[in-house]
Amino acid sequence: MRRLLLTGCILVFFLTCTDEYKNPIPSYRVYIEVDLTFRDKELLPFLSYKIFTPKNITQGKEFTGYAGVLVVHTLLGEYKAFDVACPHETRTDITIAIDEENNAICKSCGSKYEVLLNFGTGGRIDGPSKYPLRPYSILFKDNNTLIVRNN
Repeated sequence: MRRLLLTGCILVFFLTCTDEYKNPIPSYRVYIEVDLTFRDKELLPFLSYKIFTPKNITQGKEFTGYAGVLVVHTLLGEYKAFDVACPHETRTDITIAIDEENNAICKSCGSKYEVLLNFGTGGRIDGPSKYPLRPYSILFKDNNTLIVRNN
């Protein structure tokens, strides 16, 4: 019985690891220092967000991914980061925005993604997209600084 269960788990693992779930947004360099004391203090309250693009970063050593980076402070108090390019459209000029329901939405295709409520996974809620938003890692440099970078 144990052998059958182990074989079944391995089979499920290999069947679910397909390229079908590979995110279509290309991997670009991401490195942003989020200053919660001064520059980015609007991210302190729960359900807050900020989009970083090459136009609004001030340090020359920062990189904003494929189309820009969305940093959110979720309802559960976690910080999460995602590329702002819609994975259905895969273009740098078609990006997501936060709607009145605190979801990210692509105004071109209408795909909705969960970013601020619940666990802030970036997963698709509605629309034609088959993929979640491309996530980025967040590390705490100190109590007042977050580092956003590629996974």
